Order: sequence, then structure tokens, then C-alpha cells
Amino acid sequence: MVPVVIVGGGPTGLGLAIRLAQLGVAATLVERHSDTAAFPKGRALSIRSMEIYRSWGIEEDVTAVGLPREHLAFYFGRTLTDPSGRRIVTGPGARPAVPSPTYTLLCSQDRLEPLLRAHAQRLQPGRIRFGTELVDLTVGPDGVTVEMSAGGHHERLRARYLVAADGARSGIRGRVGIAMAGPSGVSRNLNILLDADLGQHIADRPCAVYTIDQPGLHGAFLAVDNQRRWLFNLVADGDEVDLDRLDDGDCVALIRAAAGLPDLAVGLVGRQVWHASAQVADRFRHGPVFLAGDAAHVTTPYGGFGMNCGIADADNLAWKLAAVHHGWAAPALLDTYDPERRPVALASAVESHLRLTDTIDARHTGAPPRGRPSEGLVLGYHYTSAAVTADGTDPPAGDPVADYVPTGRPGHRLPHVWLDPEQTRSTLDLVAGDGFTLLAGPAAGWPRPRSRRSGFR
Repeated sequence: MVPVVIVGGGPTGLGLAIRLAQLGVAATLVERHSDTAAFPKGRALSIRSMEIYRSWGIEEDVTAVGLPREHLAFYFGRTLTDPSGRRIVTGPGARPAVPSPTYTLLCSQDRLEPLLRAHAQRLQPGRIRFGTELVDLTVGPDGVTVEMSAGGHHERLRARYLVAADGARSGIRGRVGIAMAGPSGVSRNLNILLDADLGQHIADRPCAVYTIDQPGLHGAFLAVDNQRRWLFNLVADGDEVDLDRLDDGDCVALIRAAAGLPDLAVGLVGRQVWHASAQVADRFRHGPVFLAGDAAHVTTPYGGFGMNCGIADADNLAWKLAAVHHGWAAPALLDTYDPERRPVALASAVESHLRLTDTIDARHTGAPPRGRPSEGLVLGYHYTSAAVTADGTDPPAGDPVADYVPTGRPGHRLPHVWLDPEQTRSTLDLVAGDGFTLLAGPAAGWPRPRSRRSGFR
């Protein structure tokens, strides 16, 4: 019997495999596709996700495959080359810095996943199995039995726990009888992955998203490299466009019209029709089976919460699985995964839906959508599960979505403070690694020998 089987090789599944390996837990990951994602899909890594990657020791590697921080801006215009278009900066310098040792990073999923896969393969040698499909699952009180197929070869494997990170259409979620709730199909979209030399036209105003709004054409150029690689998202209002009937010529014409460049040379790489939803699973656990990432929650792209929620799921679940596996925590610790992560997913889904409807409303008024910070939702969420001992104080006041207020209250993110004049070591670095850290002032009366006996750093 293996400790953990992970189904799904996206950012959530690969991240979980990485973190479990760092915590000394062998995990077998199976992914039915032979390679990582070709489409960019998720693109923005939040401050909290980058803090998690920092704690895993891969922040610098991830930063190296992302775009410069100066590209964290939004453009609004009738076309990409509209001289009256507006650029709204959201990155460094847009407002007072959030207290963190890192930054939001624009890194598309097709660049992130190969990096995560390489780390996972190094840390879990021989256990990261792409091109392998789960074809059957039996759930028992003491574990699961999975049947896998790869190239016509079938294999059966027993595992103590299974984590379903197999996406929004999770087959495992359906097998164990967990339903999704929330708005579904709230907008119809077409994503066109393309190659076109647009970098020269935006060199003086690089952005993450270039929103295009003109009669009969509502969409956005989403930067992949801000040079030649782009994702164009077309939003269909009502029945004015049948997305499934658009051919290559139609797609090229759309791109040229959105760019304002009638002679633009466009290479089509691929396209996908999809529907935006904001749904969360009724529960995140069924016995030894856990849901994580898009299998547990789906958000609209507005706000960029989806992939980041999955990364935090992996970080939360990994240490709990490791604690139970190594025997220093009771299995009841795993019961805290749902009450900790599900409320965050619900809040993220609701906010993403509100931002989508706000964008649609703004389109009809002709004004750019109202933007608001999301630091409260990204950094200020807190846990109130049985694993947290409350101190009797109230959460900080403020907008739970927009406002982040640093606090030492139990269940909250540890506030960031630089520990050296060179600003290379953060308080968050004290709690990275594979153990617990006790922070105590000189008046606390907690001697170092006692900390060592208690297993604290």
C-alpha cells in the first residue's frame, strides 16, 4: 500500500506531490494526458501563492519563468492599438505595498506546469506518471484501490489516501457522490491561442490583460509573453455569436478587428469553447478521498482566484497528510481540511462571480469595470477549525475582500516583518520547512531547552 495517490497533474496535483515529498511522504501521481497543459489557462500567481512557493524553496525558479512585475496592469480600449485606450497599473507602485517578502507574478499555466513537473519528478522519482489514466476506483474504510491504464497496460494500486485534483469535470468527485453548487454557465467564451507580432504595438504599455470593447466584439488579449504568444478571450453576449461555428477565417478576422490591424499576420495555435462558472463542492472529503483544486471549486477568471485556491489547498492538505502518515497527529487532523479550505473557496467563488457580473454591467454602460483590491481575500482569510485554539479576540475590522490587516490572532497568516537590514529574511521564512516554530519575546519565559524538548524550533 502506498501512502497517497494523486489524480491530476496540474498546479494543484504537482504542488501536492512536491510538498509531500519535502515532508517525507511518497506519493504516486497519475495524469491521463501525456504532457502538461498546452493552453495558458490560469496566469496570475497571487502574493499568497508566491509565499507558499517561497516556503517550498521554488519561488526563484517560478519567478524566472514569469513576466516582469511591471506588466501587472490592465488596458481598456476599442482595439489593442486604440490611441485613446486607458492603462490602469495594478502592480508595484500602484498603491502602498502589501507587507510580504514577495509579489504577485504573471506566469501562465503552460509555463508553470513544466517547472512544477520537473521538481515533482526529482522529488518523487518514478512516481509522477503522465499518460496514465485512472479507470476504476474502489473506496473502503481503510483506503482506496485504483486501477490505472497506460498504453494498454493495466495496474492495480492500493493507497491509504487519494487526492482528486482532476479538474472541474472531476470523474472522482462524481464517483464518490459529491455534488457542486453555485452559478454555472454564466458566460460563454472562446479562447484562441495565437502567434502574432503584437509586442511592437504595446512595448510602451505592457499589461497582463488588454480588454477590447466595441460593438459586436467583447474580449481581451491575455499576455503570455507580451511578444508573439497571446491568448484571445472572446465573450459571447446572448446569441449574437455561435462560438462552435467559428472557423479559422472567422477567428483571424476577430483577432485583426480586436487588434485594430487589418493586415496582421496571425498564426492560430488552438482554440477552446468554455463556460464560466462559480461553483463549490458540497464537501471536500469522502472517507479517504479528498478533493483539491478545480475538482473542489471552480471560479470565473475574474479576480484570478482559481489556481491560487488550488495551490493553497495543496499546502494545507500536505502537512496534515504527512502528520498523520508519520504518526505524530491523529487521523482527526484530516477532518480540518474541509472546514478550513471550503469557506475560502466559497468566498473566492462568490467574489469571482461578482466581478464577472460587474464586468458585464460595465460593458453595457460603456465604463471600465470598477476594480477593488483583493488583499483581504488573498491574505486575510483565517481558519476556525478544531486545529486552531482561539484566543477570544475578534478578527480585524475591515472589508474581508479588500482589506488585509496584519494580526497575530490564531488561525491567521503570520504577518511579514523583515528580520535583517538587507531584507532577505522574513518572519515567514521562520515557519517554512517541515516543523513547527514557536515565536516568543524575551519576556515570555520560554527557555530554549524546553522548546527543543517540545519539538519546536
